[in-house]
Amino acid sequence: MPSDRVLEEIKSRLDIVDFISEYVHLKHAGQNWKGLCPFHSEKTPSFTVSPAKQIYHCFGCNSGGDIFSFLVKYENVSFPEAVSILAKKTGVVLKASQKDAAQTGEKEALLNLHKDAAAFYQQHLARNERAKQYLNKRGIDVKAQKLFSLGYAPKTWDALLNYLTGRGYKIDAIKKSGLVTQGTKGVYDTFRDRIMFPIYDLKGDIIAFGGRSVDGDEPKYLNSPETIIFNKRRVLYGLHRAKDSIKEKGYALFMEGYLDVITAHMHGFSNSVAPLGTALTEEHGKLIKRFVEDVVLVFDSDDAGRKAVKNAANILLENGLSVKILAFPDQEDPDSFLRKNGRDAFQNLLQSPLTVIDFYMLQKGDKRLIAREVIETISRISDKILQGYYVKMLSEKLRINELFVIDELRKLKKTGRGEDAKVSSKAPLKAVPLSEIYIIKLLMQLPERAREIFGFVSEEDFKDPVSRGIFKKMREGHTDVNALLAQCEGSEKAFLTEVLLREDFENPEKALEDCIVRVRGNKRKVLLQELQHKIREAEAKKDFNLLKALQSQQQELLKNK
Repeated sequence: MPSDRVLEEIKSRLDIVDFISEYVHLKHAGQNWKGLCPFHSEKTPSFTVSPAKQIYHCFGCNSGGDIFSFLVKYENVSFPEAVSILAKKTGVVLKASQKDAAQTGEKEALLNLHKDAAAFYQQHLARNERAKQYLNKRGIDVKAQKLFSLGYAPKTWDALLNYLTGRGYKIDAIKKSGLVTQGTKGVYDTFRDRIMFPIYDLKGDIIAFGGRSVDGDEPKYLNSPETIIFNKRRVLYGLHRAKDSIKEKGYALFMEGYLDVITAHMHGFSNSVAPLGTALTEEHGKLIKRFVEDVVLVFDSDDAGRKAVKNAANILLENGLSVKILAFPDQEDPDSFLRKNGRDAFQNLLQSPLTVIDFYMLQKGDKRLIAREVIETISRISDKILQGYYVKMLSEKLRINELFVIDELRKLKKTGRGEDAKVSSKAPLKAVPLSEIYIIKLLMQLPERAREIFGFVSEEDFKDPVSRGIFKKMREGHTDVNALLAQCEGSEKAFLTEVLLREDFENPEKALEDCIVRVRGNKRKVLLQELQHKIREAEAKKDFNLLKALQSQQQELLKNK
């Protein structure tokens, strides 16, 4: 565990609002910043970030913490990994333990291995005329090939394996990357006779590959398997190059595949990205929302493309994004349209994209069934004003009263469709005695009075297990907020961040006096209840000497009220 001083040094170099803004679209709200929580689906912002206290808390799902907690939860990494990532980002030097070094070492080894594999594939692309002709035929020039680090996997049994082992990598490590496969006849290269597309993370490291068959062999596209550095549900192809352009232009173009993205970038549409050969996921929606709120879907015009548009629109709308759709002529896709018609024609299409309503209403089929599909999609829109706008638009398209559309929306809500995902409804502080909340708050606001507070309050005075656990940690010496957050997990961390976000006491000294009176009063009440129980037992046993002693204690407690 890094020292409190190291954690504080990292925090001092990285403002939590700036850091979380890389993941969540935040808006200023008084002294704090607010946004839609990245950890659960919601329609109104309940995710709060405090720059003064350098913490976050979601009042919807009760998650909370500091920059380290956020990175742990969002990126699904361990606490030491989060510290290491942020230390690297801020330039703070860490002394790693052997265990941490081993975990970091495995990831670093995989990243280096992928980097060397990319160099291998690029060398072979330069030597293979057939692969270069394929790319030239698809309009991918040398400049684009270098920009996206394209390569070629030769049609051999184990050329990459030999190359990597020759560079000192162990076979077990290469197997973990998924770049080679263990078969009955030995270990062989996973990708053979394929155009290779390196897949980058947001930091610019190669974490996987996509391979496209040159001769149309099945499967046409093949991706790396998931590893400790690669999860395809959380990666968008081209985002490492597109993120700045997306922020600058104010919207993202979602394509279907690698070549669509590369062709779009070649024609100046550098805000283009694509999922990795899979349907768009909720994680993709959350990922893109870190950068922008507007998305244009640029998918193929065939049946599969239209189905993909519907799926993507629903997911993106649920994640609070505004969605438009680009309509292509029949049998066209982004890649072919750009190569045939050029930048200007594509830009003209972008000037008037379809709304989700227009897209659905242009589909062939039973209009009643289509209308129900549209209503289900509308129900996913988090922005109530936009939802109302779409209700009005749909009623006009169908030439029916808005009330009928609204009624259908209500029916969907009753069946549980189109509503927010269920989250924990039990807020950490709701069931906690007020005196326990105040003691924790006062310990943080008056650290100089901690010894005095510990003198009149003990763990036994806490009924709530979460507040009791926090109090115990504070009594053990973790009174600094950073140190305390590092010691807390789950519900304790959520409790703590919610307490921290509460307004400080205007008169903490008076609040402390009141707290002392309240705690002592509670103790006295418990003692009286226990005495009353013992008195009844003494009466039943007719033990008059004990009864007299107990009644004397009772009178003393009542007199000292």
